[in-house]
Amino acid sequence: MHEPRSLPTMPYGEFSRLANERALSHGRIIKAQLELTYRCNLHCRHCYTDPYNNIEFFPRELRTSEILQLIDDMAEFGIIWLNLTGGEIFQHPQFWDIYNHAYGQGFLLQLYTNGTLFTKGLVERLRQTPPFTIDISCHSVDEQSFDWFTQVPGSYRSFLRGLDLLQSAGLPFTLKTKAMSWNKNELPAIKLFVESFGQEFGFTTSLSPRLDGDLSSLSYRLPPKDVVEQETIYWGQSNNSATCQNRADLVGAPPNQLYRCGCATNTIHINTWGEVGTCTLENEHRVSLRQYRLREAVAKAFKEVRTAHYQTNSPCSTCDVFRFCQKKASDARWEVGSVEAPIPYNCDLATQRAFSVGFTDLIHPLRRHEEPITTASKRSSHDREEAI
Repeated sequence: MHEPRSLPTMPYGEFSRLANERALSHGRIIKAQLELTYRCNLHCRHCYTDPYNNIEFFPRELRTSEILQLIDDMAEFGIIWLNLTGGEIFQHPQFWDIYNHAYGQGFLLQLYTNGTLFTKGLVERLRQTPPFTIDISCHSVDEQSFDWFTQVPGSYRSFLRGLDLLQSAGLPFTLKTKAMSWNKNELPAIKLFVESFGQEFGFTTSLSPRLDGDLSSLSYRLPPKDVVEQETIYWGQSNNSATCQNRADLVGAPPNQLYRCGCATNTIHINTWGEVGTCTLENEHRVSLRQYRLREAVAKAFKEVRTAHYQTNSPCSTCDVFRFCQKKASDARWEVGSVEAPIPYNCDLATQRAFSVGFTDLIHPLRRHEEPITTASKRSSHDREEAI
């Protein structure tokens, strides 16, 4: 009689590293983000999907049967990590049908939620079939500010109740923060709150136009100098600089590709209308899964992104500090009218980040006809931003 054989195990960090390395070396896609719905019980002031959080748009969403077939296609495609997001995922009328189907396929499931809809019954169902992790937005720990931001009275108390239920059930969750102009002074308090759950505090600062082109969400962006200041306070150095060891790593002639980030590598994004793309906020090259099967749609979208190059003499095509830039093509189209055009905010931020790691003889991407920026001119730039 054969002895039962146990499967080999390894720490998650090692598994993740190996899976990502192999995916990149073999050109495989192993991560997917699936927006189940744009429905949400909140109306957060920065939310890019909120314009479609309206009953008139709900009929455009994928039918449950289409989502279930898509989940099967993703499993066959080799997806390992599946992120279910929205909107608010628990607002989808058939959430549990979708979740249980995905759970049965063996994905590492990551749930994005605002955390305000958890009940004892919902948490108990998750405890029986736990996800890999639950990510919850935490942009304030002040009740008045929280409710102002979500535009729903009582949302902060619901948020706290949800965290208490998750913690009591022993479910894995992570708090994530978006640092903005209105909550900048709250960051120390948010940090203490996050750490009270035994978690490491972190934040992002990038905001994008809404999906319908509304730019009102951008009014909550931190000024570039404040972004760098907060990154320095909490991380000791500006974002994107941790792996840069010398000037050659930081500045220099950029590639001519329009997309210089991680787009079209190992991740796909599928919006609630069944359109696949290479990134959550990349909307220039979407392919409908109602017209193409997943494999064909991904190949088409990836080819379009990978072959997109600058066709004009945009300052972006020759920018020295592009490695510090977070420009997205779709953001540029909405904010300045062209996917190739520079976004002044991103130019200022990229230059500020370059300064933060010690390079003071840079030329601002939008002021190349002027002299290289020095400490004095940097101070002048700060004064100009304050005036704005």
